[in-house]
Amino acid sequence: MKRTILVLIILTVIVALPPFYIQWAESQRLNRIQEMKQQARQIFGEPLEKVISELKNIEPPSAVILYTGNTKSHLEPCGCYHEQSGGLPRRAYAIEQIRQCGFLTLVVDAGNIFDGQEKIDTQRCQTNMKALSEMDYSAVALSNTDFTYDNNYLIQQKDLATFPFLSPNEMQKDFTEPYVTKQVGQHTIAFVAGNVPKQAVSKADVIVSLGNPKEPEHIDVVILPDEIEAMKTETNTLYVGSKPEGKTLGLLALWIDASGKLTDHHAAHIALTGEVGESELIRQLLTDFYRSTAEENATQSAPLFADQELEKQGNGYASAVTCKECHEQEYHQWSATRHAFAYQTLLKKERYFDPSCVSCHTTGYGYASGFQIGDQDSTLKGVQCETCHGPGKQHAGNPKKTNIRSGKDTSLCLQCHDAKHSPGFTDVVELHTKDVDHSREPMNLEELLTSRIERMGKPILELFVMSYCHFGIRAEEKIAPIVKKFGGKIDFKLRFIAKEKDTVSRQDITPFSSLHGYPEVAENIRQLLIAQEYPEHYLDYILCRGKKLNKSWEDCAWKLGIDVERIQRLFDAPKAEQLFRENIKRAAELGIKASPTILVDNHRFPINQLLRASGTPCQ
Repeated sequence: MKRTILVLIILTVIVALPPFYIQWAESQRLNRIQEMKQQARQIFGEPLEKVISELKNIEPPSAVILYTGNTKSHLEPCGCYHEQSGGLPRRAYAIEQIRQCGFLTLVVDAGNIFDGQEKIDTQRCQTNMKALSEMDYSAVALSNTDFTYDNNYLIQQKDLATFPFLSPNEMQKDFTEPYVTKQVGQHTIAFVAGNVPKQAVSKADVIVSLGNPKEPEHIDVVILPDEIEAMKTETNTLYVGSKPEGKTLGLLALWIDASGKLTDHHAAHIALTGEVGESELIRQLLTDFYRSTAEENATQSAPLFADQELEKQGNGYASAVTCKECHEQEYHQWSATRHAFAYQTLLKKERYFDPSCVSCHTTGYGYASGFQIGDQDSTLKGVQCETCHGPGKQHAGNPKKTNIRSGKDTSLCLQCHDAKHSPGFTDVVELHTKDVDHSREPMNLEELLTSRIERMGKPILELFVMSYCHFGIRAEEKIAPIVKKFGGKIDFKLRFIAKEKDTVSRQDITPFSSLHGYPEVAENIRQLLIAQEYPEHYLDYILCRGKKLNKSWEDCAWKLGIDVERIQRLFDAPKAEQLFRENIKRAAELGIKASPTILVDNHRFPINQLLRASGTPCQ
């Protein structure tokens, strides 16, 4: 007997241990990837809320100077990962938040503001000038680097600005000023570029130099475009520096006594990471720039993998849909990965006009048969099979190992996952290969939503059903607990599949038709009304109703505390039909006829893949 029990225990361990080990190993792999990437993703500066809180908890400063430098008209980071810092929309938001606190605030730039020699660079710098004007900058100093551009270029940029360009150079006096003074409360602050004009000394209480002066006499504060730690010299001049590419917003709080003497200061850098909001006005300004320059910029973008044999042969792109015909398992595994959703990232980040981003978020961009900017119906959105395996038109027509890539060369990954866009990726590229292992079981719905939340923040889950469809009801039974679990982390939308009649006769009870007749139309509308009026109960109502379709709907409503008379009044009102009309429009636009159908962030997935369920769809 003891031997039998021991054998059973050993067999149980043998059977149970591998799944637990696999789960543990996968967890260790993902944790290692996350750890290595976090170490590589350096965050610059302090949180905006912390900086504001610190200022509010001390004696109010006489003035707050917000500053940037060495931005080279960098508009914003690419948005490839959350910790990326910088961006004009975030900067504008941070400036506005500080101004709303009531501080006497001035905003300036210390120079090195222009960059690039191409026409697109000129347009980018002009967009920067417009944005700085909207942020109400007080002055921008021109550095020696800025003066490498000719006067005509600088005058064109100045014409777009509402603030003065500062320079001590007499040769540029037609479009620059030697200094500018600003009144903050009872005090006057002069901003100069380089040496201090005598007029500034006589007019100002505090003098701030934007850029490094040759003679720091009379200067109280020096704001450099370069990175340095805040420091005071023996002559009591305060020096502060700037983070490049606008990665932070420098903050300098000054306390000035009644005699006009600078008595104290507080210096900080505000981190402009994803936690910071965005100015809608500046976001629109950048979107307009991306749109207007997309076509012109596209001609300047080098396509990926141009040195690879399949690309050099001029082979055409066929899309993942074509690959699916022979590689269905691989297709389904890929379809739930981040690669498949790469284009949705651009849509959310408003970067789908930017060729430098489109190149790595679509397939075949830059080639005649590849993705084209503006083609919203393209089958080549996302990082598809042919990104790793090469253009596959020839392979689709005549499958051979010699006319396709194996996809094992991880050096190709690094053309997009470089140090700028994916810091730390080089160290974990081997660990990442499992994510693109097509032999793995495709993600289920819960795993997919978890992945999307980590990457995008709030995915959209859409379920298209007919309320009397038994397979649709089974799908609802599986989805409802998942929706409850994720709560506000996802945006769940219940869509119905029905049609509006072309003509309605007097005998028709409803202008809509559905597979299971009028009772289904009526139930669809009731479920929409309950979702609208009782959002905390509608999932439970749907689950209850699915088990009692042969009984009165009131039974489930009463059980859940839903006011039956109220729902009936709304049902009889004309607005109910309009609510249903708007709801079924989405399925009609997408050509969805099968109940159930699931979309996650506009990607359609097989029910058996996401819910691990099988059945006969209603259509």
